[in-house]
Amino acid sequence: MKILSIDTSSYICGVSILEDKNLIIKLDVETCKTHSENLMPMIKQAFDQTQLSLKDIDLLVCDKGPGSFTGIRIGVATIKAFHDSLSIPCVGVTSLEVLAYSIKKDGLIFSILDCKNDNCYFALYKLENSNYIELIPPSADTVKNALSLCKNHISSNYENVSITFVGDGTQIYQDAICTEFNNAKLADKSFSKLDSYNLALAGLDKFKKNQLEDVLPLYLKKPQAQRQLEEKLNTIEITPMTLEDLNSISSQLLTDFDEFWNYDILKGELNSENSKYIVAKYNSQIIGFAGIKMLIDKADIMNIVVKKQFRNQRVGKLLLNNLINLCKELKLTSLSLEVMEENYPAIHLYKSFGFEQIGLRKNYYQDKNGYIMQKNL
Repeated sequence: MKILSIDTSSYICGVSILEDKNLIIKLDVETCKTHSENLMPMIKQAFDQTQLSLKDIDLLVCDKGPGSFTGIRIGVATIKAFHDSLSIPCVGVTSLEVLAYSIKKDGLIFSILDCKNDNCYFALYKLENSNYIELIPPSADTVKNALSLCKNHISSNYENVSITFVGDGTQIYQDAICTEFNNAKLADKSFSKLDSYNLALAGLDKFKKNQLEDVLPLYLKKPQAQRQLEEKLNTIEITPMTLEDLNSISSQLLTDFDEFWNYDILKGELNSENSKYIVAKYNSQIIGFAGIKMLIDKADIMNIVVKKQFRNQRVGKLLLNNLINLCKELKLTSLSLEVMEENYPAIHLYKSFGFEQIGLRKNYYQDKNGYIMQKNL
């Protein structure tokens, strides 16, 4: 059986071809995460040097993470494209399991990868008679909690079994490991790098055990940009809109918000007993507003407007969710809106909140049609 393995989850771009467990070629290069530029040329180089092609490959293996978010996607997408083109079986292996395969001596293996700020990815394995058994699945936590979890598991089940630590976290958190484990064995630094050969070996074992599932990226932590966005959303305050709020943004309405909703129109809305408006504030700054007009037990969304510099950051979604909750508090039975038929992102958003198209208004937006959408409450 010929195996092609590729690893793009770290700063190393790796490609290996094996005949069963016998290495034919290995190209593991530190490319500083420029994997999108280097991976395909490296695969071509491996095929050229071995006089093989993709048609000769019987099993595809890739590292599915954790690791570089972009790198993982590159590797998974490449393997799945190869799989789709020739229906070659494919297997995904975690980075932590790849590290465990660098240890060949029976005992416990704790794989640990640093993910900054005293946090880590980790997993615990037991190697017995060439069989790697997962004891603690791949997880993300503080180093302190990870080591504590490992120690508790070992003391309950494997008190006298030796344990080897492997991965870049071994060197970075050496003091904490040695403090927690008197009998800790720290693998050499050379074993801390991800290796496409060990990746192939792990994939071959999974194939033999018929552990074939759809290869998907394993993200144990959310990307930093997403975490920062969620932190921002958690600090956004939603309050009823007042005339004072409107006056504070009156000079910005046409330039920073939406030229359609001018001061006089909004002032009239705020003075209407049938209208309800809310604002979104970030650091006391108004970054969006939204409103409804009520008719008996129903309401229409008049607008959802987000300050230009805060768009595409889920502020509109937050305002919409709060409008829906407001309508429920007011005991309304339905909420309706109009949206331009070509505004696909907005239509997708409304559908995700349960709105359905119930009608069409021709030329509602000058020469563009508008969909009427409604959500029953």
